[in-house]
Amino acid sequence: MTSIIKILFFLFILTFYASTFAQTYNVSFTLPQVALMDIEQGSSINLDLTKPTEAGNRLANPVNNTTKWLNYTSAVASGGSRAITASINQTIPGIDIKLQTAQATGGAGALGTSSSQVTLSTVPTTIISGIGGAYTGNGVGNGHQLTFSVTPNNYTSLTASNNTVSVIYTITDNGVFPSANIPVNIASSPSAIIIPPITEAGNDYTGTYTSNNPISPITLGTYTIPRSVLLGLTLLESGSIVSQIKMNYTPTIWNNSLHLYANRNGGTGTATGVCVCSVYLNNGTNYPEILQTDSVFFDLMFSGILGLLVTQISYSNIPVSIRLGGVSVTIPAATYTAQINFHQ
Repeated sequence: MTSIIKILFFLFILTFYASTFAQTYNVSFTLPQVALMDIEQGSSINLDLTKPTEAGNRLANPVNNTTKWLNYTSAVASGGSRAITASINQTIPGIDIKLQTAQATGGAGALGTSSSQVTLSTVPTTIISGIGGAYTGNGVGNGHQLTFSVTPNNYTSLTASNNTVSVIYTITDNGVFPSANIPVNIASSPSAIIIPPITEAGNDYTGTYTSNNPISPITLGTYTIPRSVLLGLTLLESGSIVSQIKMNYTPTIWNNSLHLYANRNGGTGTATGVCVCSVYLNNGTNYPEILQTDSVFFDLMFSGILGLLVTQISYSNIPVSIRLGGVSVTIPAATYTAQINFHQ
């Protein structure tokens, strides 16, 4: 079973005028329900009863087998839970096949609670309950260790035979659905972020995913400052900050484990007229986090001398990547929405 994460960024407001900059994007993404389970160390096991060597003695039980580990990855909606059952395809007359499921080792989240030892039958029996958003880790040594044992329960029913029994494990929950890899959209441009689905039970999402769409990225600008405003600035000297672009996000449906980041991937500064100067942008290139309160994203810079013929300076074509962090199956499966705001 695979999973979907879908992220949509839509252009909402775009207004520019003298000395004012504002650009807002809505971000919406879905953390789907995920239900993956497998048994590690996948080969068959032998549990053979040993005949006695002395008349009057009973059959010797085989040594318990502890080579199997049960791994799972589970993402559920808030308040949801899952259980895992086990059953066998056939019973053997006179023989009990028993399973003890240990408590989970490794992983994180709302890992399930193991039941006491059960005798397997063709009717599914719960062996783990109360699984929430969790992952066990993948492979032998992670998850729940399984201990199988065989004992006679009725000697009169025993016959000399070789029997192969299959154990069937089932993870159950309402609303679990098969899913696929869906590309992300930013400003209606597809394939900006691709978050690969989880394909192996026991794994979590890698946590951080970044937009990368050179064809049609999010672009901030143009921000124009006319000469009338420039003359009122006393900072127009080498290395001066003309203005700062700030950012914040407003959550609608959100989870505090999720984080948003923005990165400035370039940008152009231009002085209109004759000027021995340079107009450029500074900072914002190491993915600073977008907070719910205002923080500085990057600086609009001026270096040189403001000439008499300069009518305005402008900043344009500022491509921005968005990074989403904290993605995990331990976060309730839901659709999360927030609004990212860039402004002066």
